[in-house]
Amino acid sequence: MTEQSVSTTTATHGHTRATGVSARRDNSVRSLVDYNYLSATTGERKTIRAAHQLYEHLISLWAPAIIETAHDLGVFAWLAERSGTAEQLADGLKTDRRATRVLLDGLFAYGVLERSAAGGEVRYTLPEDFRHALLPGGTFSLVGKMAHDRHVAWAAWNNLGDAVRHGTRDQSGNDRTNQISETDYEDLTSGINFWAPPIVDVLASYLTESGWKQNETASVLDVGCGTGLYSQLLLERFPSWTAEGIDAPRIIRLADRQAERLGVADRFTGTVRDFWQHGWGEIVDLILFANIFHLQTADSVQKLMRSAADVLAADGLICIADQIVVDEAHPTTAQDRFALLFAASMLATGGGDAYALSEYDQWLAEAGLERVAVLEAPMHRLLLVGHAGRHPRTD
Repeated sequence: MTEQSVSTTTATHGHTRATGVSARRDNSVRSLVDYNYLSATTGERKTIRAAHQLYEHLISLWAPAIIETAHDLGVFAWLAERSGTAEQLADGLKTDRRATRVLLDGLFAYGVLERSAAGGEVRYTLPEDFRHALLPGGTFSLVGKMAHDRHVAWAAWNNLGDAVRHGTRDQSGNDRTNQISETDYEDLTSGINFWAPPIVDVLASYLTESGWKQNETASVLDVGCGTGLYSQLLLERFPSWTAEGIDAPRIIRLADRQAERLGVADRFTGTVRDFWQHGWGEIVDLILFANIFHLQTADSVQKLMRSAADVLAADGLICIADQIVVDEAHPTTAQDRFALLFAASMLATGGGDAYALSEYDQWLAEAGLERVAVLEAPMHRLLLVGHAGRHPRTD
């Protein structure tokens, strides 16, 4: 059975069908093509099957358009207070009734809304699982990601061809880092907070199992910390640790507020610092680079590596959480596939890349560092690094 047919079978069996009600036992991405009805045995039929597969990719843009339009119109905020019919929601939002019904049915088709029918009336409900992700203010809200799409990504993807033709070099011919504005960076960092918990789970499990700094005090430096969630979640796991997050002024304000909400403000310090221009302070035990290097050029990655090596304790560790390609020859794992697509996103939005593990190894060696372990996480890999000769390899 092919990977695609497995996905299709899962999507089919992930629903419970009953008269007037359609429920779903999981919220995985739904396939839109039933490949069980598409033969792959002859040349022409193979082409037809391939056309369906490509079409399914091409219409992927429907999902963000429908979801983000619903957010802009206030659909999720309205449904967070009550379930309702398309007519009720349209009257409440001052939108067209038929068009509102079409939008709501699109959200249902993507599994974002639940839909029930009784007595000739169709009602829509926002599932509890999605509330915090679709409403503003929550730690794992995607509203910032939607704002980034609106302000940056939609137009950037439209100009991908120009980026492929000319690259992302500046006037001097050098590759440039991703020049995202501070406002857009604020939107994006808050909109990808959901990445952090599973990554911290993997990292904390490794550190616990290896016995590193168990029941000891340890200092963490969170470089380009964004909301600070990675280091703050580590502080929840390790009560004797302290952390400092460094970033731009408006971003540090986000991190400080979040530290208060999570109850770790007494052990988290947000520091406004340009880490390209100034020293990084005292020697530290653990340095975090969470989703930093994909925004950089090879030269800027090497500069950050050297700066990290300068302040890393002799037995310290660096954790790089990013889109890292491990199998360059056969990049077929979910992490490798996502990294390749993420690199295209970096290209579209102005620079950066998803670098290969072999490239990281070269940069580490030049900074007097070496790989300790590579850990798998959703959409990411964690590269653990130490001073050369100080840690046994565990990968």
